[in-house]
Amino acid sequence: MSPRTVLITGASSGIGRDAAMHLNAEGYVVIGTVRRPADGDALISDAVHPDRMHAVQCDVTSHADVAALAQRVQTLVGEEGLHAMFSNAGVANMSGPVSAEDCPVETLERLVSINYLGSVRVIQAHLPLLRASHGTLVINSALMARTVLPYNGGYAPSKAALEAWADQLRREIRPYGVRVVCIRAAAIATPLEAKQDASTVPDGGAYPEQRAFIEGGLTLMRRESAKAHVQPRRFSELVQKVIERRRPPLKPIVGGMARPIWLVGGMPERMQDAVIARLVRRMIRAGTASN
Repeated sequence: MSPRTVLITGASSGIGRDAAMHLNAEGYVVIGTVRRPADGDALISDAVHPDRMHAVQCDVTSHADVAALAQRVQTLVGEEGLHAMFSNAGVANMSGPVSAEDCPVETLERLVSINYLGSVRVIQAHLPLLRASHGTLVINSALMARTVLPYNGGYAPSKAALEAWADQLRREIRPYGVRVVCIRAAAIATPLEAKQDASTVPDGGAYPEQRAFIEGGLTLMRRESAKAHVQPRRFSELVQKVIERRRPPLKPIVGGMARPIWLVGGMPERMQDAVIARLVRRMIRAGTASN
C-alpha cells in the first residue's frame, strides 16, 4: 500500500511543524504549508524522510494561494485522495487592548479572517479529496471555544465560530465517510505563546487588571514550559491517533490544565463565572508578582 498523505496548514513552526515532522517520521507523506521559502526548505531538510515531505507556500486568507495549494495537492495524491488534513494555521492576540470592550474591531477581523475564515477556505478546497478517500479532517481548535476566559483579545470568539462551522460540517458530511474532529488545546509551549507581549497591554483605563492577567498567564506558562504535557509533541501524537482511528473522539483535549478547564466549561454559567473570577484573581497576583 502506498504511503498515506496528510495536509498540514501552518507547518512553519510550533504545533504544525512538530506534527509534520512527527507524521513524516511515522511514514506518512506530508504536505505542509508555509509562509516563506526558507521555512519550506527547513521543513524538508529537517525531515526524517525528506522525499516524503512537501512544502507549499500558502496564505490561508488568499483565495489564489488556496486554489493553487488545492491544485498541487490534487496532483500529488491523484485518485487516491487525501488521507487526512490537519487545519492548524492560526494566530493569537495577547498584545494591545485585550478586553471585549477595548479590543479593536480591526484585530477581531484579523483573527476571524485567519482562524475562522482562513481555516474554512482551505478545508472547503480539499473536502473533495477527503471524500475520495473517506479521510479524516482534524481541526486545531481551543478549549476557550468551550470555556471562555476573559481578556483573550478575540481569540475565543474566532475559535468558537470555527467549531460551530465544524459541527455543521460533521453532521452534513458524515454519511459520505469523512470524519471531522476538533482538538481542543489548552496550554501548549510554542513560539506562538512566546510571541505574546504583555508590556503592550494597557494597565489603566476601564480594565486596569488586564495587563497583570496576561502577564500572569505568561508567567505560569513559562513555569510549565518544560513539562511533557505542554509540549507540541503531545499534540502531534494525538493528531496521529485521531487520523488512525475509525471512530475517533469528536473533541479530544490536550495541553496544560486541559482537564480542569474542560470541567469548568461544563458547569452552570453562574458557577463558571465564580470559578473563573477566582482564576482571574490568581492570574493577576502571579502577574503582579512577576513585575
